Amino acid sequence: MPKMITEKNRKWWILAAMTTTISMIFVDITVLPVVLPTLQRELLISDLGLQWVINAYTLALAVLVLAGGRLGDMWGLKKAFCLGVSIFALASAMCGLSRAEWWLIMSRGLQGIGGAFLLPATQGIIVSHFPPQQRGKALGLFVSIGSIFLALGPLIGGALTSYLSWHYVFWINIPIAILGLVMTFFSVPAMAGKKESFDYRGFFILAFGVTSLVFALMQVQEWGWSSSRCLLLFLIGIFSLTTLFIRKHKPHASILDFELMKTRSFIASSSSIFCNQLIIMVTVFWAIYFQNILGFSPYKAGVYAFMANVPVLFAAPLGGFLVDRFGPRIPAMIGFGLICFSLSWFTLFMKHENIWLLLPTLLTFGFGVSMIFTPCYVGMMNEISAEKRGVASGITAALRQFSSTLGLALFGTFYSSIYFKKLSQSLHAKETTMSLTPEDFDGLLSKSPIAMHNMNRLSQGDALYVFQSAKNAFLDAFLSINLSAALIALAGILIAWKLLKNRPIHLER
Repeated sequence: MPKMITEKNRKWWILAAMTTTISMIFVDITVLPVVLPTLQRELLISDLGLQWVINAYTLALAVLVLAGGRLGDMWGLKKAFCLGVSIFALASAMCGLSRAEWWLIMSRGLQGIGGAFLLPATQGIIVSHFPPQQRGKALGLFVSIGSIFLALGPLIGGALTSYLSWHYVFWINIPIAILGLVMTFFSVPAMAGKKESFDYRGFFILAFGVTSLVFALMQVQEWGWSSSRCLLLFLIGIFSLTTLFIRKHKPHASILDFELMKTRSFIASSSSIFCNQLIIMVTVFWAIYFQNILGFSPYKAGVYAFMANVPVLFAAPLGGFLVDRFGPRIPAMIGFGLICFSLSWFTLFMKHENIWLLLPTLLTFGFGVSMIFTPCYVGMMNEISAEKRGVASGITAALRQFSSTLGLALFGTFYSSIYFKKLSQSLHAKETTMSLTPEDFDGLLSKSPIAMHNMNRLSQGDALYVFQSAKNAFLDAFLSINLSAALIALAGILIAWKLLKNRPIHLER
């Protein structure tokens, strides 16, 4: 490989190395929801545990991505990148070797730590090695190839789970990571770090506050709203974030740029992106619906989830064209409008259990999501001074991960409260099932061994009644969270209309 790399083509080898490695991250975002019912069945994971499998990764990434970007600048981008890839590969191996719920959740958190170093470094390395006139082309290729892997994630996950094993969903990352590390070692020159200060105190306050709030929201499903543990975590989270805000007047408090966060362009764009990421997390439950209600195999569920991701490839460039022509308001409103239509359509036809009736939902949702992020992000960057764009990009990346984490926590809590309430009401409505509890049948629709064991102890009539009750409870809860997501989309339309600008503003040359 060294002989193949010349000073003339080195930058393209660097782009190939970054793109190869980032494909792991993009695939990992969309691959896992399709695998969740299988994980629940084989590892005896609870419904809450399934949500933690997703959120352990996004929470770690949300908390650490700002620090990962700053530490990467201090240590050198190549070192930070290689560290991130190594941690991610190790964590992927541990995920594939998991034999218990706690082990998988811990390993997913470790993947998030690797991603926090890996993600900020990739774009920094590309920008550092391409001349200004080629950076747009290089980053465009980088994002486009990443989007292809993002779309392919459900298809890959479904195929591996159906025809091999769920373990390979994680193990496939290992050879990709090794290839990326080898290409990076030979193509990327040593990159010296910058002598910059790091607000360790502010970082720990931010991390502690965000983690406390999300942990409380996740665990409220199990502990209850009146639990002293939940109330304490909420208070700690609020106190920590308030403390961070008070510290903004001190010169060393640099983990967040509060002056930037007060500008209208940042508030408008980040609010739209925040709503968009919240809504996206409802699709975690779609993959479960396809398998537990429609009876699809992981591969077939992956095919339909793939169909929802395909429009991303076309909508992102269209969104970029529209923001250049009209500004961010129109494409963002179109995007939220499409999402609102998609979710409303889903709620109307989900109980028919007919995939052909649901196809408009899948296609319009993916199109709408992409029509929001690109215009809002570009619109924000167009109005921010050149020296602030790196900081804004880092804060936006952290915001996206935090809103994903928060979205899953909120939807998961809402879903669980309705599901267990409805199932409990059904069980108590029949004399022969009054002594049963919803917890006895946790994971029933995924055919969890413990739930199936409890089903086998019932008479045939009671077992059929319990199964139908669980199915109806799932549909009621699923309907509620989709309607909630549709309401967030309506709020997004109002935010875009009131706050986003309706004229193009071009970047400084």
